[in-house]
Parts: sequence; C-alpha cells; structure tokens
Amino acid sequence: MEVITEESRPKTDIELSHKKSGGNTIRRLKFTLTSIRANLKFVARAILRELKYFLPLQDLFILILMVIGIILIIAMFLLLLIPLIILLLSESEAVKFQTEAWRFMTDPTVLRWAAGIIGIATFVIRLMIKSPIMRFKDKVNTKKDVTYVFGSSRSAEQFLFEMVNQYGYEDKVALIADADLLWIRKLRSQMDIYIEQNLKEFEKPNLYETIGFANARRVMILSDSIELNQNILTHVRNVRPDIEIILLSQYAPIFVFSDLVKDNNLIVIEDLDMTIQGLVYSLSLDIGFPPTVEIDVPRTHLGATGIQMTSDLVKQKVLLIKRKNQILPPDEILKPGDRIIVYFYSNYYMKTTNRIVTELPYKFEKSESEIIQEDARGLLEV
Repeated sequence: MEVITEESRPKTDIELSHKKSGGNTIRRLKFTLTSIRANLKFVARAILRELKYFLPLQDLFILILMVIGIILIIAMFLLLLIPLIILLLSESEAVKFQTEAWRFMTDPTVLRWAAGIIGIATFVIRLMIKSPIMRFKDKVNTKKDVTYVFGSSRSAEQFLFEMVNQYGYEDKVALIADADLLWIRKLRSQMDIYIEQNLKEFEKPNLYETIGFANARRVMILSDSIELNQNILTHVRNVRPDIEIILLSQYAPIFVFSDLVKDNNLIVIEDLDMTIQGLVYSLSLDIGFPPTVEIDVPRTHLGATGIQMTSDLVKQKVLLIKRKNQILPPDEILKPGDRIIVYFYSNYYMKTTNRIVTELPYKFEKSESEIIQEDARGLLEV
C-alpha cells in the first residue's frame, strides 16, 4: 500500500497558483528595485560627467591658487612690511627708502615685467579652460552610436522631446543648434547640446572637423533653412563620407534630387507629418514596426520565460525571442545573450525597461579559452 506523504501529495490548483503568484511577486519586486538602481546610476553618471567637464581641472585650480598667493604676498609686502621698515629707519633714511620704493614700483621696466607675468598667467588659464565646443566634443565622445541632430526647428524639438522624455534615449542623441531657444534650454540639463548662434561658423569646416563625428551612428539635419542645410550636409559629408545623413525633403538643397548625386547614405524624408513617433521608431530606435522594440533581456528575468516576463511586467508583452540565428516563441527560457522583441503599451514602461538594459547590462563571464585567445591577440599586436 502506497503511503502518500506531504511531499508526494499532488498540489492543488490553488497551491500552484499561490506558488506562481509568489514567484511573480518576487520578480516584480526585483524588477522595481533594479529599475531604481538603474535610474540612480544614470543620475550619478550624469552628475559626474558634468563635474568632470564643467568644474575647473585640478591643474587649473592649483594655478589659480598660486596666482592668488602671489597677489596676497605682494599685498602683504605693500601694506605691512613697508610701513614696518619705515618705522625702524630714521627720518632721513625713511624718506630715502620711500623715494627708492616708489621709483622702483613706477619704473617702466618693472611695470613691463609685471604686465608680462600677468599676461602669461592669463594666457595659461585661458588655455586650461576648455572652450564650449571642446567641452561638447569631449562629453559626446564618451558615448557610443550617437545620433547628431542639427537645427532648432519645430521638427528638431518634437524629435528630441520624444527621444529624451518618452524613451529615455538622451545618451543616444546630441544637438548642435543654431539658436538659443526656450525648448533648448529645457533640454540642456538632460542631454548634450552645443549652441552656435553665429551662422557664419556653419559655413566653415572648422566646426565639423573639431567635432569629428567619430562615434556618430547618423546625422539628422532638421534645420528649416535650405542654405544652412546645404552647408551642414557638405561639411559633414567631407568629414564622414560613410555616415548616414537624414534630411527633410521640404528643406533639402535642390542638388540632392539630381540624378547626378549618388549617395547611398543620404536619406530624404518625404513627409515628416507621417508622425514624429514613426520617425523615432524607424530611424532612431532601429525598430522595424512600431510600437515594438528589440532589446537585451533585463537581468531580472534571466532564467524566466518570455511569458513569465509578460505576466510580471505591466504594459509590455514579449512577442519573440532571438537567439543567434534562431527565432523562438515566448515560452522559451530567457538566457544571457538573447534578444527579445517586446510590444510596449506605454512609453513610460519602455523607458523603464530600456534604462535597466542600458545602465545595468548583464556581464558575461569569460571562459579560459576566451582569455587565452585575448592574451594571444595582445601578444601578436605587440
């Protein structure tokens, strides 16, 4: 006769549902805590970047302290030491000392040396303080796959507000504006912006050569001036012949429509009114069809299935799982290296999930063979 113990007793549907809901609750809590951690990391990194590029450098701080110290020493000498020396001298000697001191301080050679020292110190300080364009370049170059946006038009405003406020892709865009407008000031604290109000600078190659666009994924020219767009297009193409450039058709130079112009990396948007959301999805998030996005698996759901992730997280649904060259159904267990195609019902949850994936990516442990191969490649390079 078989004895049924508590361990071997079949679980009822109620017990199984309680167990399932308990696992879902733990994963949801883990996702929420991870989301908070990712947001804190993003804020901390943004603050550190601002401190790094906008506060005086250590060398500059030391130089300023040295200049202040020299000024204080001279002031103390003039205000304290000279009167003290005069008190110790006799009346005739004091008069002679004052005369000699005044003659020394007003001597043209001494004044020229003092002016030269001050000029050199000022020149060195100016060299050590980065110009706005260099600060912009250095900050943007810390990122990868950046979409550079030119212009201060309504189209640029809508596009960037979508990218930053709805999708959380402020690290993926950088603005080079031709006017200091109110909406640009609102975005200044959230993304990298360089403002060049002198339109003559857009006609020269210096601006584009300085920026370099080494980490550019694409360049979007969203200015509402045809002449300005022509200058930007020409100079960007000279710096990066291979980069993808996107233009608005209503503001595109006439020559881009000529059959003589063959540029496979030049995309002209016929109608921006097809909705800004469509532009964001198709051009900036590299998504085939809205409102889905292909992302890495959040670390909170490695080991769970795509269906479990759907049940855990509101306003989003896992449609497919991509594993190397395979397309798998959502009931597969999610593994490191997988990519998931997610349907989002809300931009807010898309931004939340994206923040976890980008700020807290899963780190793969390297095998011994991979470490040996990397060491071998390093030796060959040497």
